[in-house]
Amino acid sequence: MAEVMKVYASLHAHSTHSDGIYTPEELARVGYDEGYKALVLTDHDTVSGTGEMMAACKKRGLECMMGVEFSTRHKASGKKPHMTAFHFDPEYPEMKEYLWQLSEKETDQTRVLFHRGVDIGYIKGITWDEVLEYNKGITWLCNEHVFRAMKAKGLIDDLQYRDFFDTCYGPHRSEVPSKYEFMDTEELIPLVHKAGGIIFIAHPAAQYVNEDVLEDLVKLGLDGVEVWHSLLSIENRRSTLAFAKKYDLFVSGGADHEGLLGGQYS
Repeated sequence: MAEVMKVYASLHAHSTHSDGIYTPEELARVGYDEGYKALVLTDHDTVSGTGEMMAACKKRGLECMMGVEFSTRHKASGKKPHMTAFHFDPEYPEMKEYLWQLSEKETDQTRVLFHRGVDIGYIKGITWDEVLEYNKGITWLCNEHVFRAMKAKGLIDDLQYRDFFDTCYGPHRSEVPSKYEFMDTEELIPLVHKAGGIIFIAHPAAQYVNEDVLEDLVKLGLDGVEVWHSLLSIENRRSTLAFAKKYDLFVSGGADHEGLLGGQYS
């Protein structure tokens, strides 16, 4: 009997192009050192780090493909599930336009709140242009990018992150009118398919998404569910896997923000 080799993949990871700890190059190195054979970068609502990630994986003999974690809304339930989409064409016109809108949406809110932080005297010694320069090549800028730029200038340290977040960003983001809205799942799922990709729901139980919502997503064309994730209990994983088998869905798993691959050294 031929020996079957198990190949481990992490299909959910974030980089400095959204709210991750590592650059795509560093992410590939850590994943390789951990023993993974395949990695997918699924930054929030952007694909700007994909080229670097694919090149870094190729250099190490790792398999890699296009990925992104989309924020979305499910009209019927009011839930706001995150969806991971894979292997689509980011240059497909409608998809390209939507990805541009998502970067504009996040970066505009971040810029407005940056200037608010300056006005209240919390953010000092740095300009918005310096934030952009420090994060060159990144199109989707959030509070993490501002914090890293301030930290690089020696204006703040890691122990001050929570105070920085609470004072300048977290509770205040909803105060800034959004230039664009997130697509409903009813729109997003067919868009990913039209762009040649497949779409999964990320860690459903951790988002309080019940089976009724999952069944509706299946009717809309859902291709898979994330089963292996540190936020899911053993019972969650078993029930999600059973759901996937019931509806003949693909299953996935990934580090997300947890473990060494997620930058959690502890």
